[in-house]
Amino acid sequence: MGRLTARSAHPHWIVGRGLCMYRRHDFANVPKNRRRAAVDLQLPVWSPFRRTGHHTVWQGSEAMVWFWDDDTVAEAQHAFRTTPAGRDAPPPEDLHVLPETVFLPRPDDGVTLQPCRAGFELQHWREGVLEDAFWFPDRPDADQLDSFLARRGVPDTAAARAVQNGAAEALRPEHAAEPWASPVTPTDWLQTNERTIAAAAILLLAVVAVWQEARYWKIDGIAAATEAEFEAQQEALAPVLATRDEIVALRRRNEALTTVLNAPSQAHLMGLVDQAIPSASARFAEWRYQQGELQVLVTDDEALDPVAYVRALEAVPRFEAVRVGRASSPDSVEVALRIRP
Repeated sequence: MGRLTARSAHPHWIVGRGLCMYRRHDFANVPKNRRRAAVDLQLPVWSPFRRTGHHTVWQGSEAMVWFWDDDTVAEAQHAFRTTPAGRDAPPPEDLHVLPETVFLPRPDDGVTLQPCRAGFELQHWREGVLEDAFWFPDRPDADQLDSFLARRGVPDTAAARAVQNGAAEALRPEHAAEPWASPVTPTDWLQTNERTIAAAAILLLAVVAVWQEARYWKIDGIAAATEAEFEAQQEALAPVLATRDEIVALRRRNEALTTVLNAPSQAHLMGLVDQAIPSASARFAEWRYQQGELQVLVTDDEALDPVAYVRALEAVPRFEAVRVGRASSPDSVEVALRIRP
């Protein structure tokens, strides 16, 4: 247990590198606004813990994710608060739980051995991204270094071999006061500016409430005046509106009567059909008329010519859509037609 050498802007609980696991994953195929949610979905796949805490540092679409057992961290925090040094510590909900690695220097690309507060972390960096990292309780030997290099497909270069031969045991971890820079999430920003936002929100609500109240009384007065004017106009226009309604009713009645009077009588239609058919010996056997549709069954002792009937009836201006139907006997023909309006 220890404290940072420099004062941090926010209280942090640093999880030792030996208690963390690390994964690097590329989320280039995930939309930017959903990448954080994608990390949350991947954690149950990566993590063996029942409750998992994690921290993510983004480099473009690459996510560098450290995760740990949240139950272990909670127990450690509780134990620390029972000690004299931890009695004045901030409550757990005010602490930012972060992995030790993000307080250590970010080296150049390549393989490096980073001393930690406890143990060593063997790191492989490429284009500013921590491609892989493995923690050792003691300085890794040659076999462990070769295994790490083979897993990452890194050639056994002189720089990588220098990691093994260097005097890393003489180094001490230099923890920064602040973690590696990472895009600030809305939650982090809200937590940081919680009091300021609350005060500004209360002030804004008070101003809006006063403005709305004044606006309400103004609108209420305008509405009352408008309603009184509307009622006066209604009383003045009442006789005119009554006359208009009466005219509209009479107009509709006249239209209905005109429709009825314009409909041709069946006697008139029968005369037109009788004049049009080409045979003097023809007789009406059936007559059906409904809503402008006429069906006539004609019988004739002489030879019937359906085509002649159709042409004769089509010549009458009042008839349209003349067609011959199926007759019940050779000496009859059924004609259907529509009356022009």
